[in-house]
Amino acid sequence: MTLAIIDVTLRSIINRTSMNRIFGRQILITFILLSLLSPLTGSSVNPKREMRGVWLATVWGIDWPSVTGNSHDIRRRQMIEMAALLDRCEAMNLTTVFFQVRCMGDVMYKSQLEPWSSFVSGTRGVSPGWDPLKFVVEECHRRGLECYAWVNPFRWSSGTDYDSAPDRKWKEKGWLLTYGKYTVFNPGLDEVRQHVVDICREIVSGYEVDGLVFDDYFYPNKIPEDSTVGDYCLWQAQAPWMSFGDWRRANVHKTIADVHSMISDLRPEVRFGISPAGVAARSRTSASKWGSEPVEVKADDWQYAEIYSDPLGWLYQGTVDFISPQIYWPTTHETAPYEPLASWWSGVSNDYGCHLYNSMTLAPLDKRNTLAERGELLRQIDTNRSTGIGGYNGTVLYSAKFIHKLAPDLMKAHFKGKSLSPELRHAMSVADDDREIASPEDLRLKGHLLQWGSGDTGTSRGEAVCHPRRYVVYAFPSNLSKDEVMDENGDGVKGEYLFRVVYGTELNVPKGHFNFAVTSLSGYSIESAPIFLK
Repeated sequence: MTLAIIDVTLRSIINRTSMNRIFGRQILITFILLSLLSPLTGSSVNPKREMRGVWLATVWGIDWPSVTGNSHDIRRRQMIEMAALLDRCEAMNLTTVFFQVRCMGDVMYKSQLEPWSSFVSGTRGVSPGWDPLKFVVEECHRRGLECYAWVNPFRWSSGTDYDSAPDRKWKEKGWLLTYGKYTVFNPGLDEVRQHVVDICREIVSGYEVDGLVFDDYFYPNKIPEDSTVGDYCLWQAQAPWMSFGDWRRANVHKTIADVHSMISDLRPEVRFGISPAGVAARSRTSASKWGSEPVEVKADDWQYAEIYSDPLGWLYQGTVDFISPQIYWPTTHETAPYEPLASWWSGVSNDYGCHLYNSMTLAPLDKRNTLAERGELLRQIDTNRSTGIGGYNGTVLYSAKFIHKLAPDLMKAHFKGKSLSPELRHAMSVADDDREIASPEDLRLKGHLLQWGSGDTGTSRGEAVCHPRRYVVYAFPSNLSKDEVMDENGDGVKGEYLFRVVYGTELNVPKGHFNFAVTSLSGYSIESAPIFLK
């Protein structure tokens, strides 16, 4: 590729939005070089399909925003910061952003049910003057990234006594359960569980999110199982024949099942998953209960009895599309080594037909960003790939503020080229006729602008399965024939030529010694046959 082509493409991307002009030329040049050159080198290091996600935490401004308020200048700064984070995600060839939109009964979008988050506006219940979720979804899609809404289902406070109008209403209704400094929405109440479903419905129906994910906060940590706690009488009234712990876990199971059912009815292409603690199902907790082999590590399955989280139950009941356990320990850890845990999770998730996207922490790089630390994290990604089964696997990095520390290493090899998100596993049970998705049509190149038609007549069955949601652009040397760029195992165009995922029907591309192909990708990530530029 010539420098002239790189420069033309660089200018086209810089002009894409006014926001891009604030970012350094060197960052964009790096992105261009990696995204245009690397996929065309014939490298097969990167799998064509895997989750490459990042947690973008907003609670306490962990990753974003650095300032709160609702003035014009603060809004602009918040947007600029978010755009910079998303540019970095795009340049790193990630596939997905897990954007935290509900932290403590407060939200990062215009809601009819809950107050605005103080973590964006500075004051709970006060509008920041814009809609962060709408902005993030649009900006993710502009960059070919998926956006998953990250929701904390029950947490209300870690010590603060909130007093907005909705908070007062919840207190009056007796919805809140407190132990120590932690307060949650009481999962034992039917109204609370329905409220969680309604919040998730509001997000899924009101925004073009690609997924919804819960984190690992359920009941207050180590809440007792005796008459001193606020849900004791409720347990006695509802299910005294069950143990207190089993009743609490059943309440969590009900919530998850109801959310899953709502999404399946409303937008079945939206992926729903949970990120539990990294150790689950010891022999003395839930392994035998669900007919599974126990995990063979020394660390305790504390989540089962301390926050009433039972991930095997969700897998057994089929109420999550993916699970993202937080395996936040190195491969050499004495009680919770990474590789045995990743291998165990891979086995049980495959047994139950669930995707596995292991979460791993980049926090060690904050203070000791050494070659050894970065090498350990790359080994963990290798482990996720080697233990993954059937292409339904991947990695989610915690969190966004650290990714620049590992980016150079990832972009050299592990994430050198782009990848597609895995095909939604339960789509495999759909009849072949209903899995067919129309290819794009009328592919044409005008200058540097590649354009195509959707090819969707709107008459096929199974809308979420077989209607295009986005498109995949492949770029390959023009001296290669169509047959040479196709995967010999029948997986369409080879992943090494994957250039860009597009939520739309046009893209600026480099001209020169390249040819292009475009495919349709449904909400389930089922890919159509390619159409080639003539």
